[in-house]
Amino acid sequence: MQYLGILLGALYGLGFRMLCENAGPSDIYDYYDIYSVTFIWVVPIIVAIIPILFARNEILKSRWKQFFFPIFSVILFFLFALSSGLEDWLCILIIAFPFLLSAGLVGLLLGSFIKNRKSNKLYSIVFLPLLLNPLEVYLPNSQETYSVKSEIIINAHNEMVWNNLIEVPEIKADEYNYGFYNYIGVPRPIKSELEIIDGEEYRIGYFTEGLKLYETISEIDTFKFVNFKIHIDKSELRDTPTDKHLLQSDYFKFKNIAYSLLKLKNGRTKLTLNCDYILNSKMNFYANYWAERIIKDFEEKLLEVLKAKIESELVKKH
Repeated sequence: MQYLGILLGALYGLGFRMLCENAGPSDIYDYYDIYSVTFIWVVPIIVAIIPILFARNEILKSRWKQFFFPIFSVILFFLFALSSGLEDWLCILIIAFPFLLSAGLVGLLLGSFIKNRKSNKLYSIVFLPLLLNPLEVYLPNSQETYSVKSEIIINAHNEMVWNNLIEVPEIKADEYNYGFYNYIGVPRPIKSELEIIDGEEYRIGYFTEGLKLYETISEIDTFKFVNFKIHIDKSELRDTPTDKHLLQSDYFKFKNIAYSLLKLKNGRTKLTLNCDYILNSKMNFYANYWAERIIKDFEEKLLEVLKAKIESELVKKH
């Protein structure tokens, strides 16, 4: 019975997460959102408290159990969310810090208070997120534009570099430097091609797992600069929580993706890749922490493989 609270805490987190999935006919579901302070910071506190609330007295005497039982409950919630398809590994990574931090601190800081409670009124705390989340609707989101820029020096003339940008040649798996984010769900680029669809020219970016991003050229200065606008509404997205929660949401929007080329001495070129994006939430500071790192990792890996392919092609020509 001492482990019942761990299970109940995990099930509570799963239940609230399902509520946020808008999986019902009632308008009440519109008031519950995973992009909320309540879900990211309040729900993990409740998940962490439940194992202690339902613990027997001997458990409350153990500081070790007060610390680890809430963490076990959060980890079990992660497993439930993954196995149910509500989240994938990238989503779990993003919410892991607030959930695990809350779990560890709650047990240590509130264990003694819960142990000395004289009534069962504390159980009503489980309703707190149900009350707070709808109230967040009345708090405006903050919309901000962010930019991530990466640069690389390529030992080739800018004309040759340019010829590999508009239509990126196929990148084979053994040419790409897989990293941590790729292993937990971020797709790698395969190639880019220009195609005419319904009389309009698109640059289609092909990625692993069937992801296709449709882009149009919004600004171009041959051999110097090109700017792409991504059309998510026309793109072919993956059936994953990451694509659903991020690319299809109103909380994250790609604004521009641009390449800049600067001609250097000795036939070299500085290639700069810049991504502008918009965040629209109440926690832009936390959302941008992850967006910046994931986009930066993607940019650097793409520039590295482009450099290797272009320089290898140059060697073959000579």
